[in-house]
Amino acid sequence: MLNSQKNYFELFDLPVGFALDSGVLAERYRALVRAVRADFLSDEEDETTRSLARIDLAYQTLTEPLARAEYLFRLYGVEGTETGGDDDPASTTLVEEMERQEALVAATNRSDPGAALSEVLTRLAERGAALDKELHQLFADPTPHNLSAAREVVRQLQGLARCRRETEERQAERLRPRPA
Repeated sequence: MLNSQKNYFELFDLPVGFALDSGVLAERYRALVRAVRADFLSDEEDETTRSLARIDLAYQTLTEPLARAEYLFRLYGVEGTETGGDDDPASTTLVEEMERQEALVAATNRSDPGAALSEVLTRLAERGAALDKELHQLFADPTPHNLSAAREVVRQLQGLARCRRETEERQAERLRPRPA
């Protein structure tokens, strides 16, 4: 049955790191699920269910970049983004978050809010791509300094994700039929 002592990267026979091949991850996920289901005949149902749940959790964690980053922080023994230390540059992140919110409000109030909201999404995607590239570089050399910097990049990506969700909600709101 499944070795529950392995970390998620070991489970899928992947090198520990932020950069990964999603195709290889998907192939190995399917192979593991098939193997566990084949073992079902010889094992208890509870064990099979636990193994499949662990495989699914590992796959979801490694597939989602922010979850993968948080998992890497845990593997490296580094405090994640949920709490900050003395060097926490939260004020910079807060200023950026406030600027994004102001841009979102301004876009919503423009004469063509649909186009303006699309522009906001484009800017968010561009900023996210730049931060994602930076995160790959930082995790490629996981020194304490780089991991601390990666923690801040993850915070920024989380802020971008929140703003993206809110922007998409506003776009969807615009498309909903209004009561007569």
